[in-house]
Amino acid sequence: MRPRVVQVLAAGALAAGVLAAAGACGTPADEQARAIASAEVPYGLLAPEQPSTAGDGATATSGPGPRAYFLTTGQLLVPVAVPVAVPAAAGAPGPDEAAALGALLQRLGAGPDEGERARGLASALGPDVALGVEGLREGVARIAVDGLGDNLAVDRLPLAVAQVVLTATSAPGVQAVQLVREGQVLEVPLPGGQRTAEPLRAGDYASLRDPRGAPPPAS
Repeated sequence: MRPRVVQVLAAGALAAGVLAAAGACGTPADEQARAIASAEVPYGLLAPEQPSTAGDGATATSGPGPRAYFLTTGQLLVPVAVPVAVPAAAGAPGPDEAAALGALLQRLGAGPDEGERARGLASALGPDVALGVEGLREGVARIAVDGLGDNLAVDRLPLAVAQVVLTATSAPGVQAVQLVREGQVLEVPLPGGQRTAEPLRAGDYASLRDPRGAPPPAS
């Protein structure tokens, strides 16, 4: 904070000097506020305040933030906010986005908590499903899955995949997802029944989202 205090004091001294010079030149004093052209303002005073970073090596995220997606009783997906910090990458500048994604997937895999279940939320992902981050490169996350589709009706598999894709793409730095098993990209269903091994984006499963965009209130 000390450099900013010094900057403000220096700016005040400069402004005082300008006023003194103006008075010496016979410029009349003006008791009313006047607009000053930005070019006349000392350098740096109009610069925006730099965003602060969270403590413990985490950086603040912008936008709505990470979300886990769960099912309503109407079999549509709604987001639940997840307070996932973005830790700093070890030995490299910038945030460790893969670590943040892993924490978010862990929250998804745990399923709705007691309060969310009371509001009727559920998950198409069974308790035996394991999710992990295999890699994150150029905005595409490779998510290792195990048990996805086991003991799951065929018509519910797109819902399970949508939960993973929508949740993952809400994480910082993730624009698309590929599901992999033992290093091989899986071919997964889209809402219309087509299957694809191409990177999956949130828009691919937009039709499965609840248009109200929020969990129902507790009854």
